[in-house]
Amino acid sequence: MTIGEAIRRLTLGEMFQGAAELVALLSLFVAIIIWLVVRFQPHPDVHIGVALYSYERGFTVEGTTKTTLSQMQDLVSNCTLWRFPPTLQNNNRAKTTDLRSWVLSKIRLDNPSDQNLTNLRMGVVSRLHNASTELTATPNVDATGRLESTSQDGLHKYVISIAGLAPQSSMILSLQTPMNDNLRRVLSQEHITVRLPAVFLSADQAWNFHPTVTPINASTMLKAEAEIRTGQRGVAVTEKVEKMILESSDRDLSADDLSNRLLPSAPHCQEGAGGGRLVEFVGTNE
Repeated sequence: MTIGEAIRRLTLGEMFQGAAELVALLSLFVAIIIWLVVRFQPHPDVHIGVALYSYERGFTVEGTTKTTLSQMQDLVSNCTLWRFPPTLQNNNRAKTTDLRSWVLSKIRLDNPSDQNLTNLRMGVVSRLHNASTELTATPNVDATGRLESTSQDGLHKYVISIAGLAPQSSMILSLQTPMNDNLRRVLSQEHITVRLPAVFLSADQAWNFHPTVTPINASTMLKAEAEIRTGQRGVAVTEKVEKMILESSDRDLSADDLSNRLLPSAPHCQEGAGGGRLVEFVGTNE
């Protein structure tokens, strides 16, 4: 190899090295620009509020009388929103059958701006969700969700996709999780503190950010959801109940008593903002 060829090869190598360094510098510059855009881009004026509940439904059987059991508790304030029948707490003669229990996380998303929010993606991180969690939403939005991951500290990330939220409007999402033995054991402890979930939010109009999550009075949340669903202001939550007389051969008379699986009783909650009746029990057959 002649000296001239060596010089040409050395020059070509230096050119490749210089190009690689230039690409690296450009990549770093682009990454910095993206970080600055994400860091300083103004986020939409979105308000998020949360209320957490336990909800139990089943039946009480006293003698040959079978009555719907319905109990809703506010997990944040540790109080009872309603209890049916009202004598459930003090009636030791009745047994509980067909008991089903859930933990409910209700999330209100308000868009007070004049801007339409599209393709929203919300991540809700909490211990109260698992693979059995189901999502429902008020009828003014189209939303789907699924459990995406579980961290080492036991927190579950439930991801919700929302097609859009119109300006000057609100929606309420409900995450309903069947209560397993672990959740029931935790919620049965005295002086339990239930933490509000952490929320991540992104949309076409904003990069991923962490909005402030504020607690909403449990009664106020339920009334607001009923108003959005029905379009009527001041409407009460409808809870279907029934009462029947059993035949002597009915298997419910010999069913196991599940009263020990009910959550501990809690004092009644104070009324939320706006007053008015929270729940209306319908379908009772006296």
